[in-house]
Amino acid sequence: FAVFDGHGEAGHVVAEVCIDILPKLFLRASFEAAPGLSSGGGVAGGSLADDGKSASSPWVQGARRAFQDTQNFMEALSSALIIERAAQGQPNNEPGRVIVDAQASGTTATVVLVMPGGRLLTAHVGDSRAVLGVRPRGDTASRWRVMDLTRDHKPDLVDERARIERCGAQVLNVGTTTVTSRVFTAQQAWPAINMSRSLGDLHAHTQGLTHEPEVTLFDSLWNPEAEEAVLILGSDGVWDVLPPAKAVELAGQMSPVDPAVAVASLAFQQWSKRSAQQNYSDDITVIAKFL
Repeated sequence: FAVFDGHGEAGHVVAEVCIDILPKLFLRASFEAAPGLSSGGGVAGGSLADDGKSASSPWVQGARRAFQDTQNFMEALSSALIIERAAQGQPNNEPGRVIVDAQASGTTATVVLVMPGGRLLTAHVGDSRAVLGVRPRGDTASRWRVMDLTRDHKPDLVDERARIERCGAQVLNVGTTTVTSRVFTAQQAWPAINMSRSLGDLHAHTQGLTHEPEVTLFDSLWNPEAEEAVLILGSDGVWDVLPPAKAVELAGQMSPVDPAVAVASLAFQQWSKRSAQQNYSDDITVIAKFL
């Protein structure tokens, strides 16, 4: 499962291209790390004994390679466009051609691989979050145990700020009512970005942003025989207005409404209440899956 949230003038195009290629690269890397996953029946070679925490772990290396290859593709497409514009003045808009300019546009990427035995592998850049809710199977009166599977990659995080400042950029707080941290360099000619990791955003990557994902292999988060779990992936348009516990509670209600639709609808309602512009909201994308 994966969620992408584009930003910038061409963010929707960058996100769509990443949707097409990153999950395939990620799955290929995962199958190489644990070949038995592809058969659907157990894991060959004991690969799942890897705790996934070491930088040399095949899980970590495979996920990083998938994100690196995706970023390389963004760079290649953008470079080709720059060269074409320099030679011809404008790109060739022939039918069916995808034109990608990722210099000042990019996307978040949050990918979750569900594995046997209550295990999850997450890899993400940006602020699209993954959340898990767990409760006893069949006990609808019990409260969900809710946990964040990812952290939002924001420039004011201590480790993220340190990397950005090592590259010579600053982290500035912008806004009055709602304060956001943005990455800035004096006299820059592109918008200051409010996250510290992404795909695309070639200009911002010279300021310390990185495409390297944060990868975690979670071991036995729930007992599939005794517990049910609901996995929710959402863009920041969800989490800016809904606490994770509320989203899980709503998704877990045995309603005829699709749980993802229920969460997205409530998020949109919350945006409408807080926005000065009627019916304005940030982009909202939700995946809700019972495990």
